[in-house]
Amino acid sequence: MCPVCHGLEHDEAELSGRGRVYSYAVLHHPRSSKFTYPLVVALIDLDEGVRIMSNLVGIGPADVQIGMQVHVRFEPTDGEMAVPVFAPDGSDQ
Repeated sequence: MCPVCHGLEHDEAELSGRGRVYSYAVLHHPRSSKFTYPLVVALIDLDEGVRIMSNLVGIGPADVQIGMQVHVRFEPTDGEMAVPVFAPDGSDQ
């Protein structure tokens, strides 16, 4: 939804999957067997100007920095789908 006009119109665009951490939070609860804790949830500003919320992987909570460069990875779900997560640049995870 558009934060300005609340419109539901949308379009598709190919994105690079690269961006920077805008903000983040470290979650310890509630526990779910589907996640590894502590869970680092971040707002990522993609290079194309889109902001997305996702998990950070391949980095400990104490090492996350606002503005750090990250890139997308896809983690499989229980089914045939995958979800986008982000890892620090230079990380193979």
